[in-house]
Amino acid sequence: MVGGVDMAIAIGTTLKIITDQLKLPAIPTIMCTNLYSLYKCLVKLSTIKEKCLIIDIMALQQFYKWQEFFEIQWINGQDNLVDAIIKTNPNKALETFVDTNTLYVQVEGWVKRE
Repeated sequence: MVGGVDMAIAIGTTLKIITDQLKLPAIPTIMCTNLYSLYKCLVKLSTIKEKCLIIDIMALQQFYKWQEFFEIQWINGQDNLVDAIIKTNPNKALETFVDTNTLYVQVEGWVKRE
């Protein structure tokens, strides 16, 4: 997740430079996860007990505090496109996306900063 957020911030920064120069509205970065425990940890800025994840979670919490992303969303696991790549029993989200060129995501919870 930290690697993905790093890449999203790099892309978001590049897009901000482009949109500023073209005088277009900013494109917000929205972080989505289907892992409720990660969502809860980031939104409530709480700590975790797994020592191997503490540094990664702290990095994501810092990004959240610094408002590097506009919104954090907890999505329904059946709508997660990545499952088709990382799981042996994937959902149909990627197949539907490729067939229809449309992404449907059911948001279970969110935190939006303004």
